[in-house]
Amino acid sequence: MAGEYTICAYNKNYLTESELPIGLQNRAFRYGDGFFETMHANGLKTQFIADHYQRIVKAAALLEMQLPDYFTLEFFDKQISGLLSRNKLFQAARVKAVFVRGGAGLYLPDNNTTDIFIEVKYLGKGPYEISHQGLVLGIYNAFPKPKVPYLQIKSLNAQIYILASLYAQSHSFDDVLLVSGDKFLIEATSSNLFAIKGNELFTPSLKLGPVEGIMRKQILKIASGLGFHVNDDAYLLADDLHQMDEIFLSNAVSGIRSVIGFQNRRYFKKKSQLLLENLNCLAFP
Repeated sequence: MAGEYTICAYNKNYLTESELPIGLQNRAFRYGDGFFETMHANGLKTQFIADHYQRIVKAAALLEMQLPDYFTLEFFDKQISGLLSRNKLFQAARVKAVFVRGGAGLYLPDNNTTDIFIEVKYLGKGPYEISHQGLVLGIYNAFPKPKVPYLQIKSLNAQIYILASLYAQSHSFDDVLLVSGDKFLIEATSSNLFAIKGNELFTPSLKLGPVEGIMRKQILKIASGLGFHVNDDAYLLADDLHQMDEIFLSNAVSGIRSVIGFQNRRYFKKKSQLLLENLNCLAFP
């Protein structure tokens, strides 16, 4: 079973894509005024949904958007389950919820209410898996990622990630790493970055401005439980990755993706695989 599904959720209702009330006045279209949340679901259950919900509440507060009173964790969970069921998605699925400031106005909105759109897509697999081939990474230096709070959430203003993805494609990389103005590594285009040296696990500091990933949180917890020495406040340069034994990327949809190559260095994935096995035990009990 593959393809895209046309039943979506809009606020409290289930609609087909053609019924969605999105016009030229929509503030996502006009100003990129909103944010989104991407999740992994399997068997009508959304993995780590409480963490996702907390991040949604935090993002809405940052952007001064008012979530509806009915939008509780319980409602959100049931709405996603209902949407998956209506689309007959009983295996793994990608869930994307988009939160848009409602109303009209120019830069100054005439209200701060929030419209919520949710879509689901078939993934074709259940538990997370590590690719046998692994990723080849590059560096995107054209535009350093500025450290501003709204770029640490999944903002609808995604221009830097789009340009970085185009750069990766044109240079035959699977993904690229974004950097700060001081050339410290921040994240990949849709994932947090991790590196392993011996029994040490490194991930860029949140002070550098990466998205505070839901999967990042789970991996740090798992690694600590496995006895890794965890450094979640790392300031890594590209040259530092040459000294690492393993590199991997993480996000809520893919779990862990191992990296096989960066510049002229090649990497293993033994401990990444161990982390993935424990992640699957946590995500799919």
